[in-house]
Amino acid sequence: MNKKLMALAVAGALTAPGLAVAQVGGSPGVTLYGRLDEAIVNTKYSTNGAGTITEVKKGDVWSAGNAIGVRGREDLGGGTAAWFQLEAGAWPDGRLDSAATTGSHFGGRNSGLGVSSALGDIMFGIWDTPYKVSMFTWNSLTSGGFSAGGVIVGNGDTTGALTNPLCTTTVSNANGSVTTGANGVCVTEATSNGTAWSRRVNNSIQYWSPVFAGLQFRLMTALANYQSPASAFPNGVPKPKEYSGNVTWARGPLALAFGYDSHEGLRPNTAPGGSVNPKDSAIQVGAKWDFGMAQVGAGLEKLKYENTSATAVSNGIDVSAYVVNGRVNAGPGQVWASWSQTPGGKNCTIPAAFNPSTGTGNLTMGGAACGDAGKAKMITLGYDYIMSKRTKMYFAYNKIDNGLKYVGTATVGTTYYYIAGPAANAGNGTAGGLAAGSDVTTIGLGIQHSF
Repeated sequence: MNKKLMALAVAGALTAPGLAVAQVGGSPGVTLYGRLDEAIVNTKYSTNGAGTITEVKKGDVWSAGNAIGVRGREDLGGGTAAWFQLEAGAWPDGRLDSAATTGSHFGGRNSGLGVSSALGDIMFGIWDTPYKVSMFTWNSLTSGGFSAGGVIVGNGDTTGALTNPLCTTTVSNANGSVTTGANGVCVTEATSNGTAWSRRVNNSIQYWSPVFAGLQFRLMTALANYQSPASAFPNGVPKPKEYSGNVTWARGPLALAFGYDSHEGLRPNTAPGGSVNPKDSAIQVGAKWDFGMAQVGAGLEKLKYENTSATAVSNGIDVSAYVVNGRVNAGPGQVWASWSQTPGGKNCTIPAAFNPSTGTGNLTMGGAACGDAGKAKMITLGYDYIMSKRTKMYFAYNKIDNGLKYVGTATVGTTYYYIAGPAANAGNGTAGGLAAGSDVTTIGLGIQHSF
């Protein structure tokens, strides 16, 4: 198979973890599109440090990043056009629990209405943040759910509206049930979490500039539809906000990206003396070089979570992450690999209750943890066998090495895990979440078809 056909096949497999990089309605009319990716996986979850959770191995048919959608475009004259996209998640492997799944309806993934002109595009809807889109520049892994984006890089992935502590639709890692707030489950719209930076946000307003000599920028904000009145919070009212932007440049073999995201009020501490509107931020730079027969990408990220504590002991933390990945032509396909790592949380205060021997009582933030207990890495090796421009088979090996082991009922170590991964070892193997500190080893054989 020649290199041109291989390049077309790789381009047809839209960049994980979604289909956000596809152009929206490039020509007038309505188009059906999608990606179906199914892998037979065998996964081993390590025992915990206390020995209360034994090692478990189990198989699954994993649907990673699948989507089906329709998009359309209408020319309005004068170089102006209106466009729409409605995208839904797709799980060909089985029926899902609607209470624990978001994105399984039209509009649950990247969806919106937009207007395009020589000045750029304006879009209203639910869409990947510009910060998340910047991850697609360095990413080279398009098979399965093994990209570092949304796992170690980004400190997790999330979809939904800006949060309100009075209600939530977050699925508990501990038991697999839907965690509720004081007022129960949020009505009408699922909520995102307040710690992840690989985000797809409801009620977002985005501007995408035209491409100037390979340079483009995107800007986004989101509206807080769950904003509460002042009477709901006597110690201060959370006012959730999010601003995101990126700048990307691609000419010839080189592509570069810079991403920035700012959250405010997504991790409120409503106790007396707590910070109800903490300001968290994320910065990311990435690059990719295409050699023709191979490509190499790298990314660097710095996350900063502000202190929200109502006491003198700070719970703020900075988390860095690094990734190097790439692919190279080999026979009728391509070999691909990735390495990502975090050195653990910095500029954080290890609580006095922390036990360095057992790992209990540490400060955690999303999947991250403070100090040496927060060290984690993920390695991936795979091969794509290109069958056509739209279809490929692949083999993958992946290992996530999390921090200190889970001890008793305390949340310790790191909990980095795949986006919408198979049921792990939390909740005695019935929950999608991972017991903190557990290592994960996965071998998979899959097939992917894009249309």
